[in-house]
Amino acid sequence: MLRTGLRTTRLDKFNFRVGIATQQKPVITLTRSLHSTRRHAMYYYDHLPGEKSKEVNKGLEGIMGAVREENFRSGHLATHTGKETFDVCIVGGGIVGLATARELLTRYPGMKVCVLEKEAEVAHHQTGHNSGVIHAGIYYQPGTQMAHTCVHGADLMYKYAEKHQLPVQRCGKLVVAATKAEHAEVEKLYRQGVANGVKDLEIVYRDQIKKMEPNVDGYSALHSPNTGIINYWLVSQCLLKEIRSSGRGDVKCSFEAKKFEKTEDGLVRVSGSENIMNGPVLEVFAKNVITCGGLYSDRLAGKTGGNAKVHRVVAFRGQYYQIKAEHKALVSRNVYPVPSGGGIPVGVHFTPTVDVRRGHQLIIGPGACFTMSREGYRFFDFNLRDVWDNLTNFQFWAFAFKNIGLSFNELYRDINKRAFLQSANKIMPGLRSDMVELSFAGVMSQVFENGGIAAQDFIIERNVMGGSILNVRNAPSPAATASLAIGEMIADAADEDFGFKKTFSK
Repeated sequence: MLRTGLRTTRLDKFNFRVGIATQQKPVITLTRSLHSTRRHAMYYYDHLPGEKSKEVNKGLEGIMGAVREENFRSGHLATHTGKETFDVCIVGGGIVGLATARELLTRYPGMKVCVLEKEAEVAHHQTGHNSGVIHAGIYYQPGTQMAHTCVHGADLMYKYAEKHQLPVQRCGKLVVAATKAEHAEVEKLYRQGVANGVKDLEIVYRDQIKKMEPNVDGYSALHSPNTGIINYWLVSQCLLKEIRSSGRGDVKCSFEAKKFEKTEDGLVRVSGSENIMNGPVLEVFAKNVITCGGLYSDRLAGKTGGNAKVHRVVAFRGQYYQIKAEHKALVSRNVYPVPSGGGIPVGVHFTPTVDVRRGHQLIIGPGACFTMSREGYRFFDFNLRDVWDNLTNFQFWAFAFKNIGLSFNELYRDINKRAFLQSANKIMPGLRSDMVELSFAGVMSQVFENGGIAAQDFIIERNVMGGSILNVRNAPSPAATASLAIGEMIADAADEDFGFKKTFSK
């Protein structure tokens, strides 16, 4: 099911041209100072809830130190008349792009890699706004890359967290059938998980559920002891530190890639600007380019010469609530309902967190409400181009008409707290409105195909721009869990397409 192809590129440093640039004028290379983002990061660093109570371990302190000292360092202007080129340019600084950069740098010691991110910090969107679950691999069709990379990636993620002393818990998960009629879904997930190689799965019933989670009620449940929780934003900061400390990798934030062109000497010129209207013109050169654009993967693909008419992105907002501090002990593990169908939501679920930015809260959610902006973290956020893209996306309409009830239920839950809690009450009857308060929201990228069916596997577009570019077109959940394994998968495709083993020897 995997569709792939890739190629690397050398990157030039940021080129800042004053006035009307000519070939005779010197190019000024800009290493930017990200002052506003630095203040944002410093606030988080100085106000971490766990620090004063000594909850933060050495690994967390080290990574946050990297945020202070590396990610938001002061910039400088330097005259530069040549071209600094990279072997690979990765467009997109989410966890998939960062994990791919790390894997390439680790696998090929002579390689130079650059990551471009349009926001002022990495992991700004999907990576930084999710449940933080390390999925075990029960939801994905056997034989797909989603299934393989999730199971393998979860193992890699636990090892990575241990190596770098990142906060992580293998707390487990219950996927609960509220009624006997839903039990068939529990059995299906069990068979699917076993086929995918997920270890230690078991089906439990009401009495066992009550022993494990006294506040949860259901006819039966699938118990997955190897499901866990982690902070993917923090993992991304660790990846960032590794990339920069390699001496051969760089991450350039506030660079929105807008144009991809082949040069006479066979490089790819990536040009763009800061993610503001009056930002300077920026350029970067690379032998090959990999795009990991997340919410903008289809538009990036179109700019590279890929097929923008297929694998079009639809964005869904997921609103989270959180349990008030005095009720945080309601559950000790992830508690999910059985999937509700339609290929999108796994349902409103309960998730403990190890995210110190959010006070180690117990969160409930998310929903999956259609949003009118790809960065629509609020209900009334609106972007005309995003709306037009959805209106002209026939695969999305096919999905919507097939799942009219689901679509309206998600919309109603998004705007009505009582309806949201009613969904949660199916598996936790004792949850009351006064125990819950509004938390954060996330936005999810989804691709539909085959008459409105949510794509069931990762999609990678290969051999773009004469074989110079690879586009990651669909990487929804479990991409965060699987990110380190996805990095391996993309590196394999890179070697297959570009012969890296011949060029770079250890």
